[in-house]
Amino acid sequence: MRHHIGKGERLFVVPGYEVEEPVPWDDIPELIERVKKHVQQQLAPDNRCGGCNLCCILPSVNEIKKPEYTVCHFCSVEWGCLKYNTRPKACRNFSCMWLKSQDRNDRMGPQLRLDRCGAFFTENSKADDPLVFEVHGEPNAVAWAWIDEMQRVGYLARKIVGYDK
Repeated sequence: MRHHIGKGERLFVVPGYEVEEPVPWDDIPELIERVKKHVQQQLAPDNRCGGCNLCCILPSVNEIKKPEYTVCHFCSVEWGCLKYNTRPKACRNFSCMWLKSQDRNDRMGPQLRLDRCGAFFTENSKADDPLVFEVHGEPNAVAWAWIDEMQRVGYLARKIVGYDK
């Protein structure tokens, strides 16, 4: 049994990416990044948020002493949550309205995903009123159009401008 491929032979490292042995020194950083990305995708296959990480920036998370409007120290812009499988309870339990809607027939469009519209939407945290939703962040024009439409059909949007520490 061989443990190594021969010089000049090609090896698939991750799906869709093969390298030649020996790996040229200049190709090693790209190889490492592709392997890291592949591993991260395998660890969090249900992460439908894609590259969105706005919920890792806007709210405070007391369990890890993360203040509001700061990037979580476990958040990687490129990889997402570096502690996805062991993230704090507050993070595990969080789902924005966009993410929840993806499991229903009335899905919010991709243009309303947090990283595309500048804001995220959650259910009412102050009272159990299903007709009230909260707007976190700075919505762009597309998000404001959706908010206006929701209010036209009877919902009430509450803009959140700060978080309790």
